[in-house]
Amino acid sequence: MLVEPGECARHPGALARELAPGLCELVACAVAGGRMEIPDRRELAATGLGPAGLFHRARLGTCSERLEFALAAPSPGVHAYMLGGPGRIDTTAAVLELEALLGQPPGPVGTVVAFPARGTALFIAPGARRLRRSLVAWGLRQFWCAEPEAAPLDLGDTLRFMAGWARDAYRTLPGPVSPLLYWHHQGKLSVLGDLDLSHLPRELARLVLAGT
Repeated sequence: MLVEPGECARHPGALARELAPGLCELVACAVAGGRMEIPDRRELAATGLGPAGLFHRARLGTCSERLEFALAAPSPGVHAYMLGGPGRIDTTAAVLELEALLGQPPGPVGTVVAFPARGTALFIAPGARRLRRSLVAWGLRQFWCAEPEAAPLDLGDTLRFMAGWARDAYRTLPGPVSPLLYWHHQGKLSVLGDLDLSHLPRELARLVLAGT
């Protein structure tokens, strides 16, 4: 589960780790009825796996759940993908395993992701050429689309859309997690706190300037 730091504080016995400022991951177990229970470290120790092995097993379990992808395209050139949604089982950590799920890197410079609320993630893979086709195989659906086929991605406008969407969703959806945008690149998460070109990572700024 991806949660706000305060959620970890409410479960001091849970196995948790900070992924990036404002975002933590903790190990939970799915139980009947789509609920999640958070076991204590002492319970988890009985598995014989260390912390790294437990987080790995938890990610595998998340990726084995039914993953529901959708496309948000509010205007030409502005579109992003969603995993999950309000009220659905929490599968958002699967966004961090897209390379394993798809069998290839989702894009040349990783992904930009937002986790505004429990069970809801928004993401793009800047510069990707086949991501949409790959997600169709997972049942990609359109839920907010201004056009039958999304126009070529305008990365600058899309990043601004994602930032605004994440802030609004964080304020309004149940189970808020983080209002921030994150860059997931080479296995690491970092905060995209300022979308000005001079403050973006070089790889992303280059794609913004190229209009892709």
